[in-house]
Amino acid sequence: MSELRADTISASDGTSPVTLTKQHAAKSWARYGEDSVIADSFNVASTVDSTSVTGSTTVNFTNNMSNGDYPAQGTCNGVTGDRFTVISVQSSSSYNSYTFDGSTRTELPVGAMVNGDLA
Repeated sequence: MSELRADTISASDGTSPVTLTKQHAAKSWARYGEDSVIADSFNVASTVDSTSVTGSTTVNFTNNMSNGDYPAQGTCNGVTGDRFTVISVQSSSSYNSYTFDGSTRTELPVGAMVNGDLA
């Protein structure tokens, strides 16, 4: 059996990231709390907690998506019951997440992931 060990894999120029072929890795993901403070993330520049809409957070990308038609999903972390996240108002530079407890918007921790093509 062969074994491959590497600390870094780069393109043939030695500095660029490797292009994935026939694979689709997540282009962005984030985990943030009820206060929209990021606990951990990838390709997320910032989050903004809406002061006018309960349970709403805008997530801004570090590197934009090619358009606003990317698939995104979110979950409410660490909670049970009838609690869920809706991803909406997508653009190439950001998306909004809305969290609910039943039919009521409320502040909850979120985990979200985006797939698609970067700009």
